[in-house]
Amino acid sequence: MSVGRFIASGVFGAALVLGVAASPATAADGTQRAMPKAGTPAGGCLYEDWWAKVCFEPVGEWFWLLDKTGASSHFAVEWEHWTSSGVRRHGVIYNDHGPAGSWTAVNKSFEEGLTVVWRVCDYDVPSGGLSWCSGGNVSPT
Repeated sequence: MSVGRFIASGVFGAALVLGVAASPATAADGTQRAMPKAGTPAGGCLYEDWWAKVCFEPVGEWFWLLDKTGASSHFAVEWEHWTSSGVRRHGVIYNDHGPAGSWTAVNKSFEEGLTVVWRVCDYDVPSGGLSWCSGGNVSPT
């Protein structure tokens, strides 16, 4: 094999590995920042208190987060989803946008016909730490 072919095959192999690593199912886990989204959720609002409101829409798997205080309070949704093959997926979606009344959202991709378990927590953006979490919510996917 020539040196040029060897290098070219190595570059292709690296691109293939990077392509697999960035697939939607794996890239969707971990920590994600919710982005501003126009509109309002169609339902699924299982958590609301004086500082935050969180909704999960099973059609399209959207998490919606609303800062109700206007103080740009930082909060997050910690979620967990088990696939039918027994693979655990989990992550954190945080909101740090404010002001009050501004919805943010993240679109997930979960296996249909199962559930996602989630709870709302205070979130420290610099450290990524969660504290004071609500009880768990269970939503269909």
